[in-house]
Amino acid sequence: MDRICMSVAILPMAKEFGWAPGVQGIIQSSFLWGYMATQVLGGTLADKYGGKIVMAYGVLWFSLASLLLPVALSSSVAIAGLTLPAVCLARCCVGLGEGVALPCMNNLVARNIPPGKRATALGNAFTGFHSGNLLGLFVSPLLLAAYGWRTLFYTFGILGGPLLAVWLLVVPKQTRASRQDQAPVSRLADPTGGQVVLGEAAPVRPPPGAISMMGLMSKPATWAIIIVNFVNHWGYFIYLNWMPTYFYQVLGLDLKASSLLAFIPWLVMACGSTMAGWLADSLVRRGVDVTRVRKGMQTVAFLGPAISLLVLANRGISARLALTCMTCALGITSLGQAGFVANMSDIAPRYAGQMFGLCNTFGSLAGILGVSAVGFIVEKTGSFDPVFKLTAAMYVFATIVWNLLCTGERVFE
Repeated sequence: MDRICMSVAILPMAKEFGWAPGVQGIIQSSFLWGYMATQVLGGTLADKYGGKIVMAYGVLWFSLASLLLPVALSSSVAIAGLTLPAVCLARCCVGLGEGVALPCMNNLVARNIPPGKRATALGNAFTGFHSGNLLGLFVSPLLLAAYGWRTLFYTFGILGGPLLAVWLLVVPKQTRASRQDQAPVSRLADPTGGQVVLGEAAPVRPPPGAISMMGLMSKPATWAIIIVNFVNHWGYFIYLNWMPTYFYQVLGLDLKASSLLAFIPWLVMACGSTMAGWLADSLVRRGVDVTRVRKGMQTVAFLGPAISLLVLANRGISARLALTCMTCALGITSLGQAGFVANMSDIAPRYAGQMFGLCNTFGSLAGILGVSAVGFIVEKTGSFDPVFKLTAAMYVFATIVWNLLCTGERVFE
């Protein structure tokens, strides 16, 4: 909710402060500046100190950062001519805190949940991930209409207090045994390119030797994941940050209707995320080659949205058809969680953490570039059509690369 509320608040904020679409894109992308910076750091700290304490500091940090945003837009900051840098800094700080969440979650589940229950535990955890988007899009326009946009940041920031208290009370401490006996596990999905623990843990083995990022990047299979991850994040964060604006500006819907309509595609994506792993695992259990499963799932995950975006690029499209296309794009994209994300563990099961950090860094960079680019493209052309066409072309290109370079076999021993 701390992340999604900006996509709703940016509309009245832009009107109040006179921000052009290009400036809006920079502001919305600033969250990802911080989010990208703590992906690898969060996992490293969680492995060393435990996911409970690192996540606790993360919650405290991003909650306080949310409270700071209205301060960044105060009259005293405006008089100093620092409004835009202050807003970007505040959103970047929110990203810094939230960037540790997924690495900490993987750390905690791997160390505290029995192997046979980890997939269920991670599935339940990601229900919260999607529910944040859904609830944020539902509640934000109601709070905004009643009390103004500043209330969104105060409300969600203050909620960090009871959240932190419950977290410290409920989550178990990391024990010495859990640090020593942690086993490598197979991972599946994060809706933005992370991982979900899947199935049974592998037998406990000695910790793997270090491998450099250049070593990981020396293989074509890694670049297949990096390129697909980059394109996936490009589309995901465009949908996340610009969908309410698209419904409001292009389709002429009011702010409340725009936010509520944006709710539906994320609901479908939540369901698709749940089904992706089940479908892929079913195919593998039936004897379908892992490489074929990964290629097939990712191909559908990209070509389906590409078609939807080309339909969206037609001027004069109705609100109903636009919503259908957005829903198809997000719902089908979620199948990629059983494609490129699961493939990280296929090719590098003993280095899945490093692969996660490497690929998610490229993905976050794509989000920064994509969210910013949309603002400037819309400002210059007055239309989202070029954005949809460009993204569709990127989906097609990434699909070709994926089918040429992807393998389900182990690459890194």
